[in-house]
Amino acid sequence: MRTASPSLLSAGLRRFLHTLGVVSIALAVAARASAAQSPERDASPHSDADLVSERRTAIIGGTTTLAVRLTLDPRWHTYWLNPGDAGLPLRVTWSLPAGVTVGALHFPTPKLTPQPPLMSYGYENEVFVLADVTVPANYARTTLTLSGKADWLACAEVCLPATGPLSLTLQVAGTSGTDTRWAEAIARARAQVPIALTGWTTHAWADSARYLFALVRDLPATATPFTLPYFFADSANLLDHAAAQQVAQAPDTLVFSLPRAPNASTTAARLSGIIGTDIDAASPRSFAVAAKVSTEVPTALRRAVTVLLGAATAVGGVSSVVPTDPVANPTADMTLAAAIAFAFVGGLLLNLMPCVFPVLSVKVLALLEHGGAADLSRSRKHGLAFGAGVLLSFWVLAGVLMALRAGGESLGWGFQLQSAPVVALLALLIFALALNLSGLFEIGMSLTRLGGAGAGRGYGDSLLTGGLAVLVAAPCTAPFMGAALGFALVQPAIIGLLVFTALGLGLALPFVVLASAPQLLRFLPRPGPWLETLKQFFAFPLYATVVWLLWVLGQQAGVNVMAIVLLAMTAVALGGWLWARGVRNGRTLPRVAAVTLMLVAIGASLAGSRNAIAPTSSSIVGTGATASAWLPWSASTVRDLRAAGRPVFVDFTAAWCLSCQVNDRVALRTTSVSKAFDEANVALVRADWTSRDDAITQELASFGRSGVPLYVLYPAAADSPPAILPAVLTPGMVVDAVAKAAAPTRLAAQLRVR
Repeated sequence: MRTASPSLLSAGLRRFLHTLGVVSIALAVAARASAAQSPERDASPHSDADLVSERRTAIIGGTTTLAVRLTLDPRWHTYWLNPGDAGLPLRVTWSLPAGVTVGALHFPTPKLTPQPPLMSYGYENEVFVLADVTVPANYARTTLTLSGKADWLACAEVCLPATGPLSLTLQVAGTSGTDTRWAEAIARARAQVPIALTGWTTHAWADSARYLFALVRDLPATATPFTLPYFFADSANLLDHAAAQQVAQAPDTLVFSLPRAPNASTTAARLSGIIGTDIDAASPRSFAVAAKVSTEVPTALRRAVTVLLGAATAVGGVSSVVPTDPVANPTADMTLAAAIAFAFVGGLLLNLMPCVFPVLSVKVLALLEHGGAADLSRSRKHGLAFGAGVLLSFWVLAGVLMALRAGGESLGWGFQLQSAPVVALLALLIFALALNLSGLFEIGMSLTRLGGAGAGRGYGDSLLTGGLAVLVAAPCTAPFMGAALGFALVQPAIIGLLVFTALGLGLALPFVVLASAPQLLRFLPRPGPWLETLKQFFAFPLYATVVWLLWVLGQQAGVNVMAIVLLAMTAVALGGWLWARGVRNGRTLPRVAAVTLMLVAIGASLAGSRNAIAPTSSSIVGTGATASAWLPWSASTVRDLRAAGRPVFVDFTAAWCLSCQVNDRVALRTTSVSKAFDEANVALVRADWTSRDDAITQELASFGRSGVPLYVLYPAAADSPPAILPAVLTPGMVVDAVAKAAAPTRLAAQLRVR
């Protein structure tokens, strides 16, 4: 029985990781390039920064209050000093004349910005962040020019880094001079900046689940200055910001019970922050507090805290200061266990998807070629290598996606096929693999042998096959996958990777089991002369995959780019033919010419697809009931149609999504469904995600989804919630859903007749 040497395994792994690295960098660059296609990119999207002053003059030998004024579009927000679960605070880099100094930034009391299941602290609409400029007594000029650069983060459904120059010129004098038009706003902001809390002693301690923060008044009083208090920690990763804070008050005591951050591995030595009072008011106040964290609490204080929290709980006085989002997130109630289960089942079903099956069929062919049951140990190792390739590829793809989304990109599952250069390269790659199976050429351990069939039998090929399976599986969203991926992409990175790992295990499991189970391998025939014919036959599903990719490319970039890639494929075929002749005759020149042709083909495909202009309309809009029936999606279109009292069916789809195309032909295009749409006066709207569209990405996220297909049916009643149909449709499912959605309209018509 033959076994692989460690050097062969390590070489295959290194080759696989190198290939994955190149692919992941290409995906990231392509996505960034797609985002930067606009020739005039706004450096501060949805927000702006200005530098303003309270006074018209700067005082020689004194200080003058400045403010960085941030203005934000409606429904956008920016962040406090501690942004909470996500975000970045304002940062300013100053450029100042010699001797002039600007003090630290002073942030007003923040608002709670819930983004279930996360909580952030920040501001909306407009905020003034204060700083004091000090002019030295020996300053000789009559004017003072202050400049700098502000960096901040503006967020809504997505987060966009913003930057902007700051500049302000003031007269210099010995007195403060007159107020500017910003003086009143700066004064209001100053009233909201935290002040020191005097007359109170602070205590803090921690156990395994929470921090307790207590304030005891030094002198008895009849009332405390705290109305609806909330504790804002000024350091991240200490508290579970989204969890409810328990608060109990007495005339001379205030106690907070603050849940610890679930990922915090150590206990803080000091707990500091601000206590905001009536934080929902127009001008909230706050007090700066701090205490050393101890595990030894004075007995009297411990008793007082126990009594206060117990009494508050008994009378319902425990405050849960966590506002709820008026728009429920469909994945908010999903548990991690459910998401992992859904992802695993979705991964299993991916093996049956038309975008994955051609690659797996080639891998089964490789298993036959390796000897099937005759060499069980070798087959098992190939199965494990394939599984490792799937998992590593899922981790890389998920990491790239999460990193780009964290950087403000509106991306979803299958994002790489929204880039025309990536589609072109993938088409060339699979075409080369198909030519290899057809017997035109063989290039040892090259990428054209990703299927593992041919002369070489290294485990690196199985690793690479797993990577290719993931790359072509990304456009498919199998049943159960949508909710799991939507859950994964709003969780912390470690939770998201757990879900993606479950998805990868589901995809890899069938082949790993087939390669490892002797009772199943007995049913596989032994290799023989017939295997060459079977290998050539399996090239045709790959040719069909190439046709599909070219069709996708045509939808994205037009027929001219598709023609360029077809010419590039001709060059690849010619290069393969020259390579085979060079190998057969032992000559180097044909092989050099072959490599040159293939490199030229790749370069031409990349250049043509990067500079392409997308078609003004996509043939995908012409599918379904009738070509004219489908309206292009926009949020306002759906809103207007619902306001008119019509049910609305929204098809979130993409040309590269094979599951979408199958559903279109077996369900949406059928006579029974078209009749149901017509009888119920359903408005048909199609959200085409073939090329990148941030608005559609955000709408998918609002339903807890990160990819297509997604089918949403809005009932006729404007106050009724939309129904989400399954990812795999049948005509009966659609007809039944339409009947339910149209019921209010039909009932109203009957009442009017009566």
